Amino acid sequence: MANTAPASHAFGFSSIADLSEVTASVLKNKFSEVARLASSGPLAVSRHNRREFVILTAEQYEELQQSRRAPLESLAAEFDQMVAKMNTPADRAARRSFFKASAVKPSPALVQLKKARAHAR
Repeated sequence: MANTAPASHAFGFSSIADLSEVTASVLKNKFSEVARLASSGPLAVSRHNRREFVILTAEQYEELQQSRRAPLESLAAEFDQMVAKMNTPADRAARRSFFKASAVKPSPALVQLKKARAHAR
């Protein structure tokens, strides 16, 4: 009935090929048995020798959704920290100075940097 290769807990598998498999016919005719199998890990459902669907328990589905949200939440927190750093008084002053700079007259810091580089040669 099912390929009894062990499926890793929750989502530790690397691909759909790692999942235990049932055919669509078996799913249709022996739903209770397939549901019992699915409670121990995700199952691939094949039709015409092609894996087309995956059955998950509600708990596994929730875990999958949470695993998708976690990186986004982490990225959002990192972004918020970067924005907070960019809004310090020193950074605001640096931005104002940058936008006040003239294309014709170089800033004193740039002149000093060019002099230092010229003397280093």
